[in-house]
Amino acid sequence: MAQGVQPGRTISSIPFGFDREGRRLRVWRRRRNVSLGESFLYPVVDGPGIALLVFLPPFLAIMALPVFDMLVHIRPGNALDPVNLLIIPFTLPLVSSFALTIGYILIFFGRILSASALGEDDHPRFPRWDRMEIIEELGRWIWAALMGLAIGGLPALFYWMNCGDLDWLDVFLFADLAIVGTAYAQMALMASLLHESILAANPVTVLRSITRIGWEYAGPCLMTGALLMLDVMAWFLILLHSPRLEIGVFGLWACWVLTLYAAMAVFRMLGTVYYRHERRLGWFRTSRG
Repeated sequence: MAQGVQPGRTISSIPFGFDREGRRLRVWRRRRNVSLGESFLYPVVDGPGIALLVFLPPFLAIMALPVFDMLVHIRPGNALDPVNLLIIPFTLPLVSSFALTIGYILIFFGRILSASALGEDDHPRFPRWDRMEIIEELGRWIWAALMGLAIGGLPALFYWMNCGDLDWLDVFLFADLAIVGTAYAQMALMASLLHESILAANPVTVLRSITRIGWEYAGPCLMTGALLMLDVMAWFLILLHSPRLEIGVFGLWACWVLTLYAAMAVFRMLGTVYYRHERRLGWFRTSRG
């Protein structure tokens, strides 16, 4: 299956499969700029995104209750509470199901990133349920997150713990360090997912990629930071400051909807970042067939 040169079009550097002779297949597409508004609309313009927002939040809210209960009640003052320690083993099956479900959703987010990086406008199909693939994906996410937090997040955390009484200058400096950490962490995650290898989330690849994109990378970082702050504030208010049970139950559902929506929008934006700058990044070798 040969792919000849087509006037006015370009070919993706990311292969999506192989033909009968074992040659890599790539997507022909016309380059175009993807706006910020398009990324915010992306989660609700096709069936998979709408289905994810409608059907999964109720189940996630129920399955996550033991996790949130442990996070809220197990504190330094009562970490060895015998009642809590007795209840935890009985919640492990539900916690395991919750972790596998989260891993399945993360695979879908990775497919959104890949499809957007290929220049596709449609949502990818839902992946099949494969426990080993889910565990592998969870491992990739955990490693990329640890690399991102260790290198990008520790400076902000260290400053927060040692700055003393906060003033406007401390808040400004902490926000700057947090933005830098977010920029590093999401580039590490993008590299790891698109390469399908945890080795791609190394400091050399990440820092070189950020440098090659330049100031155009600031927009996605600010978008990610704003959505992350909004999401964290929503979860904080619902988990620790719900005035009534009804508000808490509705709030859990709303927080999951917000989290899934924000994640789809962010991964759409990150995919389009690669789509626009794949030649500068040079992660994959471009082939003409």
